[in-house]
Amino acid sequence: MPFCSKCGNQHQDEAQFCPNCGNAVAQNYGNTTQSEYIPTQSGGAAAYASPFAVERVADAPTAEQAAFYRKTYLTTGFSFLAWMFLVFVLFDTGIAYKVLRAMGSVSWLLVLGIFWGASYLGEKLVFDETKEMQYLGLGIYIVAYALIFVPLINLVIHYSGSYYYAMDNVLIPAFIATATIFAALTVTVFVTQTDFSFLKNFVVFGSFFALGAIVIFTLTGASVGSWFAIAMIALMSGTILYQTHQIKENFDSTQHIGAGAMLFASFIVLLWYVISLLRKE
Repeated sequence: MPFCSKCGNQHQDEAQFCPNCGNAVAQNYGNTTQSEYIPTQSGGAAAYASPFAVERVADAPTAEQAAFYRKTYLTTGFSFLAWMFLVFVLFDTGIAYKVLRAMGSVSWLLVLGIFWGASYLGEKLVFDETKEMQYLGLGIYIVAYALIFVPLINLVIHYSGSYYYAMDNVLIPAFIATATIFAALTVTVFVTQTDFSFLKNFVVFGSFFALGAIVIFTLTGASVGSWFAIAMIALMSGTILYQTHQIKENFDSTQHIGAGAMLFASFIVLLWYVISLLRKE
């Protein structure tokens, strides 16, 4: 007997509606179900609604879990490569310096507000039901983080004296350190099987504290010391632990784009503060 895709209740093969919740159910036609011919909003006639309820990754078969994690981390990796390419193009074409002049003509709080707004929009879109919106959200993420990095990278190049010195002594070491931290945190979640959901309050309150501190530093013009970069590295490390655990335990098997985008954003923010720390050193 088949199962209802909405509530999971079993129903007769010939039933048109679920006796438990009233949901219209797929009817069997040989080895094919009627719902496989119903186009979804995301792909027209090429994509079809699943006749089965979407399940959590934690409850999925091992092969499906492996496929989900592979797609998730490929999304994170390709997002970083796209971000890196975009940053290179911005500086190589000189667009970065036009961006700097535009940012310099307005309050930094306004720049941060626009960035946070774009990040919020991207976060909403990457968890949309349609693939087109998910990829649009991912693109917004990549562009927003590329633009917000322009002042920091320009500052590093300026104080380093040359592009190549900045790359060899700050930017590349910062990437290696960030990738090492990220990999170690990821392995910790998957190997130790520890429940990191207890970090939720730390992440939430830490984020509010960081936001308040950034606003205060911007308004007062106070210098941000190394202590703040270290504190933010600790906060982002906790965030990555929490997010990875949430992805592993609570995400469903179709949310690999949202999961990858979320990890990409955390990786980039961690990279920002590692660069800031190395720059000060």
